[in-house]
Amino acid sequence: MSDDRTRRPPGLMWACLAVALALAVPASAQPALDAASVYALAAPAVAVVRVTANGSPGLGTGFVVDSTGVLVTAAHVARRTDAIAVDFGDGHTLGAELLGYDARRDLALLRVRPLAPLPALEVADASSVRVGDAVVVIGTPRGRPRVMTTGVVRATGLTALGQAPGIFILFDAEVAPGNSGGPLLDARGRVIGVVVARTGGGGGGGLAVSSSVLRDSMPVLSAGARIERPWIGIAGTSVPQDPALPRGVPAPRGVLVTEVLPGSPARAAGLRGLNSDGPPGDIIVMIDGQPVADWDDLLRVLGARQPGDRIQLGIVRAGVPLEVALTLEARP
Repeated sequence: MSDDRTRRPPGLMWACLAVALALAVPASAQPALDAASVYALAAPAVAVVRVTANGSPGLGTGFVVDSTGVLVTAAHVARRTDAIAVDFGDGHTLGAELLGYDARRDLALLRVRPLAPLPALEVADASSVRVGDAVVVIGTPRGRPRVMTTGVVRATGLTALGQAPGIFILFDAEVAPGNSGGPLLDARGRVIGVVVARTGGGGGGGLAVSSSVLRDSMPVLSAGARIERPWIGIAGTSVPQDPALPRGVPAPRGVLVTEVLPGSPARAAGLRGLNSDGPPGDIIVMIDGQPVADWDDLLRVLGARQPGDRIQLGIVRAGVPLEVALTLEARP
């Protein structure tokens, strides 16, 4: 779920990654990585995306996918902004319009009006991406344009809270605030993902939305889609697997609600979080009749829902089974 308008750090959603489909399979047949050649091929199509939102500046990365002026970036970089400008590697800057975004997949398309065709990247089918494949990231970490890092794919098919399930690639190339929206490239210089988050403090690896998801999403985004992701507004932990649970917490399989956020759908529905001075928090064991055995189940079920959906939660409160209705909202 790295927020690279730089002023907003990654939230809980990124801390709660679920390895939904990750398989350690043999690496695909790839050419040996020549990072310098990949950079020379791809860097001219990578740009700095500068935004203004509520009077505050921010930045991310984008890359050209259509030489007439269509760029991809992350939804969390471009949505809810007042102005967008794109700085290209040759020194010129163009104003950009937001064509569409999908916050459930953290993808957005921008349009600029160039005087001449722009260099563009090929978007590959990511179905052949394998654990161990070499990758290159080019982006704008901490405002430094077109910086390259390298690494390998660590997992595929990850899910994060409130996102469409099973869409992320985990890699270990270093990323930092400002990288979001940039390309994850294979050894041929083709886009296999869109970088949307970092997974370790002070650098470390990152998450990218699969390029197959991007390819499927582009027609909808080009048509002006404005898709938000659902928000329930809790922090939680799986039970009974968590050995740190306090004594007295009942332990059916499910998700213990440790915190209910102010102004959230969970608060409006009356869910209760963990309170050291009172009863234990609610344990979510079912959503719309689907068992919720752990946090991963919660991620998958919510990732398939939309803001405005009304869901029925089966919970256990102080040992008593209850049902609670909740209406999902768009994540703030």
